[in-house]
Amino acid sequence: MTTKTIPAKPAGQKVERAAGQVDAVTLTERGRPTRKPARYLRLPGGQTTGKSMFQLAKDLSPLQAHDLVTEGLPVDSARELMASFLFIDRNTVLKAMGISERTLQRAKTADRPLDSNASDRSLRLAAVAEQAIEVLGSQEAAERWLAAPAMGLDQRRPIDLLQSSEGTDLVKTLLTRMDYGVYA
Repeated sequence: MTTKTIPAKPAGQKVERAAGQVDAVTLTERGRPTRKPARYLRLPGGQTTGKSMFQLAKDLSPLQAHDLVTEGLPVDSARELMASFLFIDRNTVLKAMGISERTLQRAKTADRPLDSNASDRSLRLAAVAEQAIEVLGSQEAAERWLAAPAMGLDQRRPIDLLQSSEGTDLVKTLLTRMDYGVYA
């Protein structure tokens, strides 16, 4: 597969970036981005972690994840998580996160964090997406796998199972088995 890097802005122009954004986007031979410019997660209180939502969800200890869920993820972090999915449609991601577009709009205008349920589901989605990327080798392969029926999940789509903790455990177990080459 051929890739090329293009500047995010034409050469010679001053580029202002928010903390944590990169200046270029890598495109595949079909012209699709391999990843959007990396944005870093903002935690409650406004501090930045220096990690993407996928990386953070994987690296959090259970107690850190609990604290983050009970405080509620900032709406900006949820929007950044949604924007990081390139091949799964927005409505499917919103459903997996357990929120509607209107809820995101209301929370943004009221400047309040997501509720604990939506925060938990968002972190689970990010953690499973990161695990799928590690197992399958690319974000595109991971997203295509998440959106397609899986034999090991009784022909259910993995992203649909992320709505519950039990379903998430099934998806994580299948990914671990795939990583070790054990399908039966």
